[in-house]
Amino acid sequence: MNSDDIRQLVDRIYSLHEAAIDCNTCDEQLDCLAELTAAGYDPELMLPAVQAHLLCCTGCREAFRALVCILKAQQAGQISEPQH
Repeated sequence: MNSDDIRQLVDRIYSLHEAAIDCNTCDEQLDCLAELTAAGYDPELMLPAVQAHLLCCTGCREAFRALVCILKAQQAGQISEPQH
């Protein structure tokens, strides 16, 4: 990597954190993003701030991945919808 590449990388990292949201805000939008992702939509286009947080936060990312897996399994008929 040359110095211009490094500078661009650092600029990208800073730009991600400028619009950063916290875990509580992410959690409030996680189910919506998971449903959109399971339906085939690009999460980065739908809720970019949440997607940026998921790139930085392991806990939220794991919760998101688990939720998407559950939703996809429901869509495929592998598990039934919860009874209310």
